[in-house]
Amino acid sequence: MPTSFYDVVVLGTRLEPLLCAALLAREGLRVLVLGQGVPEPSYRLGGVEIEPYGLMMAGAQSPIVQSTLEDLALKQDIRQRSADRVAVLQLLLPEHRLEVYPDHESWLAEVAREFPGLRRQATDVTRTLAEVQSELDMVVARGLVWPPETFLERQRFSLNSAGHRFGRQGQGWTSWNQLPVGHPLRTAFEAILPHLSGFVPAQHSDATRARLHGHLLSGVSELSGGWSWFREALFARIRSWGGDVRARDRVACIGHEGRRGHSIRVARTDEEIGCSQIAHGTSVAELAQLLPERGSMAALFERVGEPRARAYRCSVHVLVEKRGVPDPFGPLSLRCMSATDPSQVFMLRNLDVEPDQMLISASRLVEEHLIDTESSPLLFVREEALDAIRGVVPFLDEHAIWVDSPHDGLPPRAFRADTELSCSDPWARGPSTMRAVYDYPTRRAMGVCALTTRTPVRGVFLCNEQVAPGLGLEGSFLTASSVAKLIGSEYRRRDWLRRGPWARRSV
Repeated sequence: MPTSFYDVVVLGTRLEPLLCAALLAREGLRVLVLGQGVPEPSYRLGGVEIEPYGLMMAGAQSPIVQSTLEDLALKQDIRQRSADRVAVLQLLLPEHRLEVYPDHESWLAEVAREFPGLRRQATDVTRTLAEVQSELDMVVARGLVWPPETFLERQRFSLNSAGHRFGRQGQGWTSWNQLPVGHPLRTAFEAILPHLSGFVPAQHSDATRARLHGHLLSGVSELSGGWSWFREALFARIRSWGGDVRARDRVACIGHEGRRGHSIRVARTDEEIGCSQIAHGTSVAELAQLLPERGSMAALFERVGEPRARAYRCSVHVLVEKRGVPDPFGPLSLRCMSATDPSQVFMLRNLDVEPDQMLISASRLVEEHLIDTESSPLLFVREEALDAIRGVVPFLDEHAIWVDSPHDGLPPRAFRADTELSCSDPWARGPSTMRAVYDYPTRRAMGVCALTTRTPVRGVFLCNEQVAPGLGLEGSFLTASSVAKLIGSEYRRRDWLRRGPWARRSV
């Protein structure tokens, strides 16, 4: 028998489930959040706190992001912690170097300096991107369910998304893909897409590509404190509205009790908890393993297909002396190793950790079929990342203090002494800790969404990065608000039926 009961149990502590839990707790529902084995967002090495992935706020000006942050009373905190930058991003190409500015005139001047014959076309693309942003802002601000599934949801989505330049599958205007194949600027804007979203470039529709490019030109910010601070802020909001957070616990299995709801069993304590609704925030494959029968999810996979891991995100971190880093090196840079191949790129982030020290993080995608080979390229990712950083910091070998690559299984090493270091706060290491980028058989809602929020199991919803991977951060907010809307409306309907006048009428 369940020892406690909640209105909603949320599984996972990534962005989508935590936003959903906070929105539901704000509505007065009794919410429980379980960590479900999601690793801590940071670890410490040599007194430095390291976030393997960080949190890029691309699309922070989106209406859904702003309204959600305002509902959670976090808008002002985010604004104070967002770093103001003159330049948004550096594009470091083999023979070109551009600063991406939120001011369009400054950005077009950069393009004209590096590509003199491209000024007119770049002006047209930049102007159209601003128009596309306004059109899609109107769609996002309507409070729609993403993706729409019922007849009324699809009808409302069609009515509100009509009139813009993209079709139902997101086909239409092609943004920077108007440039010739192999053009360095087209390569750079294609290469940035996997770092802003959950799709590889080939999976993006014209609508998602244009939306992300528009977000990029509007400004990308990073939070002081990163994802670790944002996660704790969401924990605090959930608790302040009466919810519970147990980040170290995970569910061993889910039992479906029909109309009475669900029962879940906590692995660590063997405790049984009852709930009306479940919002699952990790991968759909993990949800299928928690259910009594995998066949419960067969209907979903037959309808939208089962996602398969296509690539994994891998990161390398180097602590360097600031005096060895050139001044033009910006906080966020895209290092393209090839002018024609968008897969040969590293996203470089740097953060001042001491007055005289800087942490440089380099992340890239590693294709799934390469990881399965015996001679795994993960053993060489560290050297490839160091080579990419050397292209920006020429005297890296003289000024580097230590290097760590948590995903390849190699220990951290002191750079000069060439000795192994130990993590004072060990983080789970090895290839299994990498985040996957999936291949989705079907995409819907202008190419933004892949999986559905509703599952074949009544009262179980998907609230993870696989629902709306096409828009990255904005997609996470769309997913969380959609699931919170569905669960909240179901809760209000049940409450209305319980409290309605016929509930007191005797027959």
